[in-house]
Formats: sequence, structure tokens, C-alpha cells
Amino acid sequence: MRTTIIMPVYNTAHAVIRAIDSVLHQTDPDFELIIINDASPDHADHIITEHLKKVNDSRVRYFLNEQNIGLSETRNRGLSQARGQWLAFLDSDDAFTPTFLERMHHWTNDEIDVVVCAHDVVTRDGNQRTRLRGKTGIFTGHEAMLKLLRDETTPYVWDKIFRASTATGHTFPTINRIEDAAYIIPIYQKARKVRFIEESLCLYSVNPHSVTWGSVPPIQEMYRYMNYLKENTQIHQGSKQEQGALAVTWCLAFLNGAQSALRLGVSNAPNYLKQCQQALAWHIVVRALRTRPVFGAAAFLFKLSPKVYQTFYTRYVQRAYGID
Repeated sequence: MRTTIIMPVYNTAHAVIRAIDSVLHQTDPDFELIIINDASPDHADHIITEHLKKVNDSRVRYFLNEQNIGLSETRNRGLSQARGQWLAFLDSDDAFTPTFLERMHHWTNDEIDVVVCAHDVVTRDGNQRTRLRGKTGIFTGHEAMLKLLRDETTPYVWDKIFRASTATGHTFPTINRIEDAAYIIPIYQKARKVRFIEESLCLYSVNPHSVTWGSVPPIQEMYRYMNYLKENTQIHQGSKQEQGALAVTWCLAFLNGAQSALRLGVSNAPNYLKQCQQALAWHIVVRALRTRPVFGAAAFLFKLSPKVYQTFYTRYVQRAYGID
């Protein structure tokens, strides 16, 4: 079997059939689809069960978690069932274009272990635009890892295919909201070659009520993420280039948390923002400035004035995602 596609489901009864059908209508038919319902509190189980009866496709396997175990463990359950030579992931409120598998595999060869495509962002009002992050081409796994740490490419799993033999032994850690990057980075470090292509092959739907947009990650989760990267890559002991890339990731982790608190207006925002400011130590900000000036400057501005920073960030989110 060529590809295993893993799809976790939670609170997406309104969109899950579109996601399923986007897989079943692939022009490359050599795949299996593993759907795992993470004890979704809506009527997703009924909708999925009835739809699968109608399509009657032996390539689909459906699992229902008895209790909610979270995104990471749900994906890991899918990984334990995977039989494909390649791995792909799809969130149940997003979709693949019909040629996703065909085109992604077109760009593989004996040395390519990961392929990354562009994607279309679909906002709440239905507007759609293509987003390509970074340069296209072939890079070593180490180069791809640094690109991700410097935020020069996407930190998502759903716009990629992974060679299963390269990803063997890697699972999703239970780290709130940063599980995708935490899964990808060690794989990049192990990969021989990673190819980035300009074709847009995924539809990413912006959902302001999703975990990404509708929650504030606990401060300790950002620290857990950084410690996880240190333990699994050792780049904090590496070259200046590696330490600079890690500094960018550090700044972005705490800036993203602060952005959520500012946007959602949570009751503990002042204390939360203060903790984020403390986490952004000046030596880390300086390293980030030298590596990716725009993010170093953002961290610098946030440390000086969260209110001024919020003004610039709000404008960016409105322009890029259509979220107020």
C-alpha cells in the first residue's frame, strides 16, 4: 500500500464528510484512510457511520475512541494502525484537492523523505487565497529543520507526506497546540532530503472556534515544547546558526501564546502576558534579531509594550485570516 492518511475527528460534524470525500476522490487510488473519532460530543459518529455505509469503500477504516484522549494520542492511534509506505494527515475540517496524492508522489524519488506543498487559506467569508511559505526546491533534512525553526516554512503535518520508514519511532507528543511542529522537527533532522513544491494541494479552513484560534495555551506548555526540542534535537548545544534558529522558535512560541491571550481577552491576560514577557529573555531576543529580524523585533516590541504589539498583530490577523 502506498499511502496511509490519518484523520482525527472532534467537533467537526459540519465538515467531516467533505474531508472524507476529498480523500475518496483522489486520482491516486492506492491509499488507506484511517478515521479516528476522538469521542466527539457532536453527531459526527452518526454522520460518519451512515456515510461510510453508503460509500462502502474497503480502503477506509473507522475507529471510535471510548473517551476523549486528545489530538496527539488520537493521531498516534492512527500511526499504530498504519500500513502504508508513506504517511499523510488531514484535519477533519480541511480538505485535499483531488490530485493531492498524485502530485505529492510525483515529486518523490529514492532520496526524498518528505514532500511539502503550498495550500489555500479559506476564510470564514469564503474568500480563498494560496499561501506558499519559503523557497521551493530540495533541501537536506537539517536545512529543512532550520527553515521550520526560523518559520520559513509551515509547521503543519497536513500539507506534507512522510516516508513511513523515516518517521518510524516518531509519535506526536502531548503538547498543547504545538504537536505538529514537535512531530515534524525530529523527522526533518533524520530525513535525507525534503522537497518543497509550489503547487497548492490542500484547503485550510480558518475556524475561530478551533483549538488553534479559540484557546490560550498554558505557559508551561511552551516551556515543555522548548524542552522537548532540546531533548530530541540537541540543537541548543549546536552551532550559532542552530541556536539562532532555536531562539526564533522560542520567541514565536511565547508570542503566539501572548497573541491568543490578547485576541481572546481572557481574564488572566495581564499575568499571562507578564509571564510571556519574562520568558522572552533579552539574550534570546537578540539571537532572534540576528537570525530573523522581523520576529526579533516583534519580541522586542512585545516586551516594551503589549498594547502596541497587539495593534500590529490584530491588523495582520484581519488581513491574513479574516479574524477580528
